[in-house]
Amino acid sequence: MEFNDIHIGMKYGSKKGSGTVTWIDSSTRTVYIADNDNNSSFEVNFEELVEDPQVHNKQDIYY
Repeated sequence: MEFNDIHIGMKYGSKKGSGTVTWIDSSTRTVYIADNDNNSSFEVNFEELVEDPQVHNKQDIYY
């Protein structure tokens, strides 16, 4: 995955949580994600993103 492939509205996950991309800062390679459950935003460095078609919330587990 390349940084330029990320677009607003895409779903991504990270260790901080998962959600929808709301803003991208290309100067610092930071992606801002809105949590789907409580609509709060958090920032994630590009290297921390996990592109996974099965995006889960923090409390979910993989099966």
